[in-house]
Amino acid sequence: MKWYWIAIVLMGVVIVVLGVLLLLHRRRTAALRSALDAYLKQGAQLPYSLREGDIALLQNELADLIARLELEKQRAKDVDRKNAAFAADVSHQLKTPLAGLRLYCELDAQNGNPNAEKELRLIEKTDRLVAELLKLQKIRADSFDFTFENAALHTLTEETFAAFRPLYQQKCFELSGAAVLRCDRAWLGEALSNIVKNACEHTPEDGRIQAVIQDSDESVILTLEDNGGGVPASELPHLFERFYKAKNASPESTGLGLAITKEIVSKHHGTVTAENAEKGLRLTLCFPKIDANRKIDI
Repeated sequence: MKWYWIAIVLMGVVIVVLGVLLLLHRRRTAALRSALDAYLKQGAQLPYSLREGDIALLQNELADLIARLELEKQRAKDVDRKNAAFAADVSHQLKTPLAGLRLYCELDAQNGNPNAEKELRLIEKTDRLVAELLKLQKIRADSFDFTFENAALHTLTEETFAAFRPLYQQKCFELSGAAVLRCDRAWLGEALSNIVKNACEHTPEDGRIQAVIQDSDESVILTLEDNGGGVPASELPHLFERFYKAKNASPESTGLGLAITKEIVSKHHGTVTAENAEKGLRLTLCFPKIDANRKIDI
């Protein structure tokens, strides 16, 4: 009987110890989860642990991984800043000769030179190319301030369409769906303008550009589709590359509009993809829903 009670006491002690260990395990797991959440929302660094055990080992490995990610992100930003500075230097150096060339061409036009108009168009294209390249590199280098606020995506898209309707009066612009998106209205508006401009230039005179907004608990999806016949499948992976121009691109195209759009969407933690639809090209912009307390790291 004595050994029976001893066994019961020992069993009770084991149960209590296991319960305490389980509670400590849960607390340390919850603390690790909270630390990871703080990193994702506010960018707080994950501390290293001096304790023993698998959880401490996991925490230290995650802390090491996060430190490496932050280092690589900083290195990428440094490279982008150097590229932006280089582009700014080139832009500054080109302004004076381009202004001089424009002046001479304008004088030639006044004197009846038949090539002056073509020369002026080339100068304007070069000027626009330099400006867009500088803008692209500055976006990549985080040289612009993005102001995020909740905005009605339907209104923003309609404003974009409204800007193009006077220029393409015979085209049909269709819009459906609604969603509230945390974004920078001006920059996202520019991204949409690049897409709509591209669609207008690659559709018939009476072409159609359709935008559809889909709202869910986790994301907002904006699809823009035209009836311009699309592009060869081999060109789809390159549409967002810098300086890439499709075979049917406008002669005035710089090949930077969609590249700028991709960078702007990326600053909103979104993605943009292109695919051929039944009658034309379809571009899909997908944005995760981010609350006001989450850190916006651009």
